[in-house]
Amino acid sequence: MTSQQAIEDINYATGIAKSAKESPLVGGPFGLMWGVLLSTTLCSHWAIVTGQIAAQAPALGYLWVAFAILGSVGSAILGSRVKRSGIHSTANKVEQSVWIMFSIMLGCLWIGVTSSMIFGSGTAALFDFIPIVGFGGQGLAYGVTARTSHYKWMYYPAAASFAASIACLTVFGESHFYLIAAIFAFITVVLPSLKTMRAEHVA
Repeated sequence: MTSQQAIEDINYATGIAKSAKESPLVGGPFGLMWGVLLSTTLCSHWAIVTGQIAAQAPALGYLWVAFAILGSVGSAILGSRVKRSGIHSTANKVEQSVWIMFSIMLGCLWIGVTSSMIFGSGTAALFDFIPIVGFGGQGLAYGVTARTSHYKWMYYPAAASFAASIACLTVFGESHFYLIAAIFAFITVVLPSLKTMRAEHVA
């Protein structure tokens, strides 16, 4: 191999690495789907507990089961259509990993709360802690992605998510708790996802 060929190979490898590093995030559609679904579910939860929608208490359980099923099916469909270009970039790997861990954490919290209600002295009020912890974990996810990539704008939704956690804890136990959570879900999930999708489209 001549020195010129070696230089060309190095430049080619560098170009691939740079392209992967600067590849747009591909999680926007997932975030948008979950954000719209979460905001709608939280708002519906508020409407039921405040009597805006005439429904019995068991309806809340069916509401969240529907949320989980629709979200899982939606993720599976979107996963089969996601662009493979740039999916293995560092930023996309970090984002995917941190959100998977986030989902597992929330799942464990839900199991713990449910177990406490069945086998312990827990009450339905414990479920209100899930959005609070969820916003905190969401802020962590955004922050890690921002810290390990060039998407520094994600520090803003990270800060908004931490603020949402504080706000929800402040109104914990109040009738408008889930309405506040729904508004913050729209701000911290839907809006950042739209920005991510716009950047992906431009790229």
